[in-house]
Amino acid sequence: MTARHPVPGRRQRKRQQTASHLADTAFAMFEEAGYEAVTMEQIAARADVAKATLYSYFPMKEALVAHRLKTEIAQGMAGLAPALARHRSFATRMHFLLRESAAWHASKRAYLPYYLRYLQDVAGAAPDVGTAPDDDNGARRTWDIMTAMFEQAQQAGEVTRSIPAQTLGWSLQFLLFGALTRWLRQPEEDLAKAFVQAFDLLMHGASPRERPENRQ
Repeated sequence: MTARHPVPGRRQRKRQQTASHLADTAFAMFEEAGYEAVTMEQIAARADVAKATLYSYFPMKEALVAHRLKTEIAQGMAGLAPALARHRSFATRMHFLLRESAAWHASKRAYLPYYLRYLQDVAGAAPDVGTAPDDDNGARRTWDIMTAMFEQAQQAGEVTRSIPAQTLGWSLQFLLFGALTRWLRQPEEDLAKAFVQAFDLLMHGASPRERPENRQ
């Protein structure tokens, strides 16, 4: 289920390391003082880089949040692989994954509005739970894993092959994005239930399982 990616070169690895250092520094400051209280100038000073260097990597604070959260999402997906493998059916694997995802999103609720604002206004995409497949490495790995899960289900005969796995994965992520944004406005809702319902909607549609005209 793990997708292959080209090994990054030395220069790319250095950029990734610097980006992670900047995002981790910023996130630590957000946890200490609150997101709104921290400035880009303060982040650059704590990270011991020039302000211009920080802006060359992250043009706004929301981008720092996005980098950090997408990294956590990718790491979380990789960490869940053994548990996912223990589930025998595609549906139970997805239900497990979505409940774990809901718990993680709930733990990051304070940062999600900034994350989503960045993705919508700058990247023009839904998050992971829906980040665009051509976005950065963390998002790309997550999207690849989701696509691979649908491909595996197609090979097992659990999902139709008439729709490309990439289309199914992308469609699911937008449904999850809708559930997430609704939950942010109505936090009393059960996010795990909303995520599972979004998956079930993709799998079964909104029509009754039995057409009314076929009922006796």
